[in-house]
Formats: sequence, structure tokens, C-alpha cells
Amino acid sequence: MDNNELLPLLGGFLLGGMVTAGSLWGWLSRQLKRERQRVHNVEQARQLSAQQLTQARKQIEQVQRENHELRLAVRPTPRPAPAVEAPVDPAEAARLYAESKMQPAPPKEGPKAFKDTVVLKRSPDSMLD
Repeated sequence: MDNNELLPLLGGFLLGGMVTAGSLWGWLSRQLKRERQRVHNVEQARQLSAQQLTQARKQIEQVQRENHELRLAVRPTPRPAPAVEAPVDPAEAARLYAESKMQPAPPKEGPKAFKDTVVLKRSPDSMLD
């Protein structure tokens, strides 16, 4: 092999290496750009969800404040303490009990042999049937 054959062979290898390196660089830069775009989109989505979360928390706090104000407005007034009943005299209680036992019990109605009969008036329209 002489220099005339070796120089074009070496030049071809160098040119092939440069073309390969250029195409690899182009492919990797496209992949890197795509990944950067994905990261950017994910970061925007994260920021949006954080803003929505903050807004939701503010709304919850506002609703809780309004609910508390309404509870205070609707709170029932305190009821007065029930009046204490006067103590019952045991002798009076015994007398009332004895009187209730001495009164005869109201008579109980026995079982009815027949059901009560009710006569219904007939309307003139029902006579036509």
C-alpha cells in the first residue's frame, strides 16, 4: 500500500466519523430538547396544581369562617333553668292515691258480636249501573 491508497482510505474514515458524530449529535440534541420540553410541561403542571391547591385551601378557610359566623348567628339562646317543683307532702300523695283506688273503674266494653253496620246513601248515578 502506498500513500495514494492510504490517504483516501484515511480521509474516508475521518469523513465517515464526522458524519456519524454529526448525526449522533443531531439525534441526541433532539432527544435532549424533547426531554427538556417534558420537564418544562411537568413543572408547569406542578405549579398549576400548587396554585389550585392554594386557591382551594383559601376557599375552604372562607367557607369555614362563614360557617362559624352562621353558627354564632343561629346559636340558640340559653334556656332558663326549669322551675323546681314544690315538694309534695307525703300525706297528700297518700290521700290522692287512696281516693283514686276507691273510685270505681269505668266499665270495659265487652267484645262486639257483630260489626257496626253503616248504611251508605246511594247516589242517583250509581243506580244506572
